[in-house]
Amino acid sequence: MGQEVELEGERPPAPTSGIGPIKRRSVRWRKVRLRRSADFERVRREGQAWSHPLLVLTASPNTVGWTRIGVIAGRRLGTAVARNRAKRLLREAARRLYPRLAPGWDLVLIARPSILTVKEPQVETALEELARASGLWQEV
Repeated sequence: MGQEVELEGERPPAPTSGIGPIKRRSVRWRKVRLRRSADFERVRREGQAWSHPLLVLTASPNTVGWTRIGVIAGRRLGTAVARNRAKRLLREAARRLYPRLAPGWDLVLIARPSILTVKEPQVETALEELARASGLWQEV
């Protein structure tokens, strides 16, 4: 029950974020999530947005020294099952790409309805494209 899931290949370490590599269901992953509604509102109000047919990325600088990520799936996506699937897809893509994201940012990922028609690799590719377009991508 308390076993860590091993991923294929070696993952590069997180870039000087001070929190180490991110693993599922770990305290570290909780530390990088945006949870307060005030944080979501600040990022949406002050941040800049980049869009893709599958999702919208909104980014705003923060003062904590590492990147935090929040996920939104609105009711227009459909039932709770559909919204939860969209959030799972976005969280997994963010978890896999987190070591390559520049530290010091708050990101809000907003799911679009078309995300429900694709698999996780396409979501990961879309998030990588947005990270590159926004200048948040770091080559390792």
